[in-house]
Amino acid sequence: MKKITVLKNEGVAEVIDRVLAEQDDDVTVVVPKESALGRSVRNFHLLKREAEDAGKTVAIESVDETILAFAKESGMEGTHPLWRGVTGGGGLADIIPTEGMPLGSDESSAAKKRGKSVKKKAPPAPVKLTVREETEEKEEIDEPEKEEVKEEAQTFVEEEGRFFRRRSAPEIAAETKKEADAEDGESDEDDEDEYEGESRRRMPRKLLWGAIGVVVVVLAVLGIMTWSFGRVTITIDFQKTPWAYAGNFTADKSVSKINAANNIVPAQVFTSQKNTTQLFPASGNANVSIRAQGTLTIYNAYSSAAQDLVATTRFVTPDGKLFRLASSVTVPGAKVTNGQIVPSSIDTTVVADQAGPSYNVGAVDKLTIPGFQGSAKYTAFYGQLKSGTTGGFTGAKAVPTAADIASAKTKVTATLTSSLTSDLTTSYPNNFKILDGATNIQMTKLTVSTTTDASGNFSVFGNAALRAIGFDESAFKAFLLSQADEQTPNSTFSALTLSYGAVKADFTKGTVGFSLAASGTLEAAFDADAFKTNIAGKSIGDARTAVAAIPGLADGKISAWPMWLWSIPGNPAKVQINAN
Repeated sequence: MKKITVLKNEGVAEVIDRVLAEQDDDVTVVVPKESALGRSVRNFHLLKREAEDAGKTVAIESVDETILAFAKESGMEGTHPLWRGVTGGGGLADIIPTEGMPLGSDESSAAKKRGKSVKKKAPPAPVKLTVREETEEKEEIDEPEKEEVKEEAQTFVEEEGRFFRRRSAPEIAAETKKEADAEDGESDEDDEDEYEGESRRRMPRKLLWGAIGVVVVVLAVLGIMTWSFGRVTITIDFQKTPWAYAGNFTADKSVSKINAANNIVPAQVFTSQKNTTQLFPASGNANVSIRAQGTLTIYNAYSSAAQDLVATTRFVTPDGKLFRLASSVTVPGAKVTNGQIVPSSIDTTVVADQAGPSYNVGAVDKLTIPGFQGSAKYTAFYGQLKSGTTGGFTGAKAVPTAADIASAKTKVTATLTSSLTSDLTTSYPNNFKILDGATNIQMTKLTVSTTTDASGNFSVFGNAALRAIGFDESAFKAFLLSQADEQTPNSTFSALTLSYGAVKADFTKGTVGFSLAASGTLEAAFDADAFKTNIAGKSIGDARTAVAAIPGLADGKISAWPMWLWSIPGNPAKVQINAN
């Protein structure tokens, strides 16, 4: 059984709370003398009622006979810590005077209460007390409780020694109730009302704390939503001022900055080139004699000096077939490392000395130069056909007509022009402007090989170069804004249209002249990022004031989400500004 020791100043409400808070169903309440709980039997009725409602059984332990009597009257077990007997049925020890007058009597006590004086009698003879010993086993008590019980028990014996006889529990309860009502002016109903009132006060406090908890949770949720999802959109409409300008300009590669007095802007020349070889079908037919061709590698193992070889220089295979150089060539000098010659080489084209398929040979490791025969160069200069020769032919064969050749040249030119123009758009910065008419493409080489392959196709080789003159259009717009600023200070273009005409380019000088017709709309200059920084963390009201103070403002609006958002988010990413 769980024991609860009641403090002297604890009331019935506090004791009930402690009993109900215990996990054990059987609880012993230890009540000291002069406890506030012992002021009224009603307190014990309340304690028993509340305990039974909670499914608990409560017993009272006290050295105070009045308290034990109240417990019995309330239907609870009451025990003395020393005698363990139930009040009203006799204790462990009955104190009985054996002879003579008692130290005090009910008569004298009643007389005192009525306010009457009592005539003093001679001191009685010493009283001899007989104590009947307890035959039951004493209950084990913890050391702290033993000390308290011992002290209170001694007091009990001394006080009880004053009585001639021991009063019954009903008598003690009735007398105590009368004294409490007379001295304090309190009733059982007052005690019950006090407990019920305190219970009612506790219930609103619980509800209050519950409501406070709900409010805290709601505020926390709202705070998290505001911090995570808070967004602000600011729409700003500016006053508009129309603007127009016209003039003639020159873009010149020789200047580095805009000359406002003469309308000259810096220019830049862009160049690129491309080449291609394409095959075209030959529509003609003729008897032809074609000599085989191939790539010959010429080696110099003679000295570190270069060697010039003229066109038609002969090279002979080991089996006597003769090939000639198609063009002049210079063989580089050999390298000399640690006294040893390391041969140098160069690749060139050779043509068979005679037409026909017999000169279509495979790879040849070494061809000699008959012109060096009889000298040391004969063995030191030689050629090699790594891939052999092809194309030797005699007889009827497809050949390109003049129309075939002209058409092929046109197509090669168009292909190179388109390719260069397409590449030009990605070869210069996006802020540069190249006007129509400021671009020039030239074919630097266009060669037709009339020899057809086995499929009857001939080839055309073309090489083209592009030049274009452009200028920085963003810098040019800044120049135009400076002109507009003289009319409307601290403005910017909300819209600007530039129309160019009369383009005339000089690719030799690197200049291009043009006319300009500009039209646009001016509004007050506004830095959205700087404005975000300025209003970050401020209240919505302060932000509205800041919007209203923007120069050139026609209208402004701030939209916040969620609707209870009270300040501008500190994160610029959560603030959107739409400037119109």
